[in-house]
Amino acid sequence: MEIARYIDHDWHHYCVRDYRVADTVITDFDQYKDLKATKKFSYLQDFKSSDHGFKQLEQRIRQHLLVADHVFVGFGEPVLSYKDEDKHGWDHEHNCPDGPYYYTNDFINKFSKDDKVTFFANAVSHVPLNRPLHYLNDMFFEDINIYKKYDVCKNLLSKLTTVDKKYHWEAMCSRQVDFYHMLKQHPVDSKTFSTCHQLGICHWGPDVIAPKDKSSGAETFALDHNIRVSDLIDPSIYNQSYYSCVAETVTPVNNCMSMFSEKEAKPIITKRPFIIIGTMHHLKGFRSLGFKTFSPVIDESYDDEPDGDKRFRMILDSMHQLTKMDPKEVYKELEPILQHNYDHFYKNNWNEELFSAWFTPNQSLE
Repeated sequence: MEIARYIDHDWHHYCVRDYRVADTVITDFDQYKDLKATKKFSYLQDFKSSDHGFKQLEQRIRQHLLVADHVFVGFGEPVLSYKDEDKHGWDHEHNCPDGPYYYTNDFINKFSKDDKVTFFANAVSHVPLNRPLHYLNDMFFEDINIYKKYDVCKNLLSKLTTVDKKYHWEAMCSRQVDFYHMLKQHPVDSKTFSTCHQLGICHWGPDVIAPKDKSSGAETFALDHNIRVSDLIDPSIYNQSYYSCVAETVTPVNNCMSMFSEKEAKPIITKRPFIIIGTMHHLKGFRSLGFKTFSPVIDESYDDEPDGDKRFRMILDSMHQLTKMDPKEVYKELEPILQHNYDHFYKNNWNEELFSAWFTPNQSLE
């Protein structure tokens, strides 16, 4: 065999499910280790968002570095916080290590500049890394075209309206509890449709509870197509609001990385203006991917603020400031940016590095 590819069963990305190289794929490590091949390449995927999971991932990468010519690692969750049990010991009573939290960039920097490992994540690093981290557009797990391919998604778009909305903003605060509490004390709250899942304050419209494919009876469509409930646009929320306040789940306190997810993808494909609750320079990272943001129509000075609480207050002030403008005028002024982001989302040649690593790994390493 000229090339052997070890792949995790968990690797979800559409390019590595391609059958054109199926005859080179091995899923048993012992078989892979003993296999005679000119070149060996390992593709590892991690979804274990736990401290111990990071330890296991590091061990697996180092195991594969002893066997493979190169190891490619995809982070299913792009920015995760963890504690380092090697540096701080393990608290067996509470099943967690002592010490401060670390982030994905710290994990990458556990490896030296000479280690033959390359990482992929739906994130942008704001700090130097020892090994390459390539951006992976995994905003929608199945692929970016789910709202063009599947009726369950296209039907949601057909239900969206553009006029007579009750609120200016929708803010699904997810785990951003501090932001939610600040919102409730801010004047913009009366003009915002908000939830906070961490606090049990939720809203699910009738179209998004469980995506079903009518052609397959009661079988859940998501099982076969990697479509998460969070990927689904909720018409019962969008039809009540003009703009989106996007709250990313993990925002490192040291502002080292910014992640991008379905939370940005949904307003992009529906051509809605949005604000991002994230790290400092989250918008800067977003622009580095080729997207445009909404300044000066939206005051985006919050993106340069290092203090999280102050950044939250600045975001709320920006939201409130926009409510003083006529939404029709806002959309008219921002239309070129909204169209650019839509076109860039669908037309950009995303994930070139991962495709190269999968189909032509030798060339991708030159």
